[in-house]
Amino acid sequence: MDPPLSPPVHIQPFASTQITVKDTQRRLETFLEDFQARSTFAQGDNTAVTVQLQKLADALKKERKKKEDKL
Repeated sequence: MDPPLSPPVHIQPFASTQITVKDTQRRLETFLEDFQARSTFAQGDNTAVTVQLQKLADALKKERKKKEDKL
């Protein structure tokens, strides 16, 4: 019999700060690079997470370019 699954941790933010798309993109790219380096080092490449983060980074790039083209 399989062990019971435990639900993921529920994170409740207590404050938030708005940041620009450019800053969000920069932070996400930095995180993605660090995450990929850690995954490669641990030899446990988690491609599902990496792919989703890369899709988010690409979407932010497109959104930023779209805003710049309007100006």
